[in-house]
Amino acid sequence: MNVAYVNSRLILKAILNAFFGLEIEGAENLPEKGPFIVASNHVSHVDPVVVGVACKTSQLTFMAKKELFDIPIVGPWVKAVGCIPVERDSGSYGSLKKAVKMLKEGGSIGIFPEGRRSPDGTLKKPHPGIGLLAVKSGAPIVPIYVSGTAKVMPKGQKLPKPHKIKARIGKIINISDGAGASGKREAYESIGEKVIGAIAALKNE
Repeated sequence: MNVAYVNSRLILKAILNAFFGLEIEGAENLPEKGPFIVASNHVSHVDPVVVGVACKTSQLTFMAKKELFDIPIVGPWVKAVGCIPVERDSGSYGSLKKAVKMLKEGGSIGIFPEGRRSPDGTLKKPHPGIGLLAVKSGAPIVPIYVSGTAKVMPKGQKLPKPHKIKARIGKIINISDGAGASGKREAYESIGEKVIGAIAALKNE
């Protein structure tokens, strides 16, 4: 058990409930235990916190950009709670390999398929990494759509401001639907598109 993660989740849950009226829908769609992959839209630095609180698991390991590990206070914290550093512009095979290993050992991974925060809230083309994780590990994917965080802390804003936040959790995605693609990359991309489609459907509910 990662004590730093468990304690952080309890504290952040209290803050989100008290100041941002956090509402969680579809919690019954989350598996009771790993392995599973949680995939969410991404518009704000607050999103990982919301997703982590929404997922009732003892440890949801996030894949996070490597630059976060170099920021004072933030860096030691993301390391303590177990985040996996990702070098976004120079390839992330090593990070993906580590995530696959964790999934095969029964862990749970949190990932933002778009790779970067969306500046306008629209869902962007997914990176193939989400498909690779699913295929290599065999883990199911749980889509989540987070809303309200763009108001709480939009891109470029330093401090959060009160606004209601909601996390809508969807049903597990069947990754076998991408198996008919002609090659590995096509299969990974097919799964990524399916994930983004599921997140978009949650957005429109």
